[in-house]
Amino acid sequence: MTTPIVRTLIDEQIAELPEAQAMPADRVLMLFKGPTFAAAVNEAALASIENPQAWKCRACICGEWTVGYEVRA
Repeated sequence: MTTPIVRTLIDEQIAELPEAQAMPADRVLMLFKGPTFAAAVNEAALASIENPQAWKCRACICGEWTVGYEVRA
């Protein structure tokens, strides 16, 4: 197997993050989706997330909201 001359998008996606940016070993990122931000947060509340307003990340792609929470494993 040879090393590619140019890094591809796949190579960048599977590369490991620096330790400062990586998720701690005792944590998991849980994602919830909904048609609105409030609906996604409500899904987190229904899944027994302790504080649904304390989200870690959020995104709206093609009209669907995704909200992420960093929780203890």
